[in-house]
Amino acid sequence: MEVVPRPDDTEEWIWNETNANSVSSTGGKGWTAKLNSSDSVWEYSTQSDANVKMNELFEADSTNRRYKIIEV
Repeated sequence: MEVVPRPDDTEEWIWNETNANSVSSTGGKGWTAKLNSSDSVWEYSTQSDANVKMNELFEADSTNRRYKIIEV
C-alpha cells in the first residue's frame, strides 16, 4: 500500500475513480507518490497502517492536499 497526495489541479471526480486501467481523452488516470523531489514515499504492508499515516499527513498538511491509499 502507498499513500499518495492529490495534485491541486486534479478534479475530485477523477481522484475518486477506482479503475485506473482506462484511458480517457483527458489523458487517462494517474497518481503520483511524489509531487516534488522533497516529498517522501510512504509504503506500508497493511491498509490499517497506511490509513493511520494518511490521516496524520492530512491533519498536518497546511496546503489542503488530499491523500489516497493505493495498492501497488
